[in-house]
Amino acid sequence: MKAKEILNIVLINLLVFFALMSIHEISHMATGIILGCKNQKAVLLDSNLIGPYTEFYCSGNSIFIYLSSFLITSSFSLLFLLLKSPTRKLFLISLGLSVIFSSLDFGIATNAQYLFYPLVSFGFLITAMGEYFIASAYINNELLDLLDIENEVI
Repeated sequence: MKAKEILNIVLINLLVFFALMSIHEISHMATGIILGCKNQKAVLLDSNLIGPYTEFYCSGNSIFIYLSSFLITSSFSLLFLLLKSPTRKLFLISLGLSVIFSSLDFGIATNAQYLFYPLVSFGFLITAMGEYFIASAYINNELLDLLDIENEVI
């Protein structure tokens, strides 16, 4: 695999990562607005390096706010299935990141903090599978180019 292809994979991953992180936090805030919560604030970059978070004050129904971010980010992930072949493999990366980003939310919403580590592990597994499929698609194209065979990546 050439350096240009590796750079492409890294840049695509960064783009998907930051897009999903933004969608995740903004979906918390938008759901809070819809449910009538007060003082919503989505922070993507914090100067204290805490990480992205959303602040809101709700009288009840906060379970919908926690779970909505996974529903919205996984719906965004499904959009990759509508794209052509090589980019379709981003679905697994995007879905894995959605699970990772929402793992703490699931623990809070269900009051089962032990869900955090299995969900993060599952998200990393899905993401790793997506990375493998994308890297193998690049390698297959490179091998077929060496053999001078035209290829349509599936």
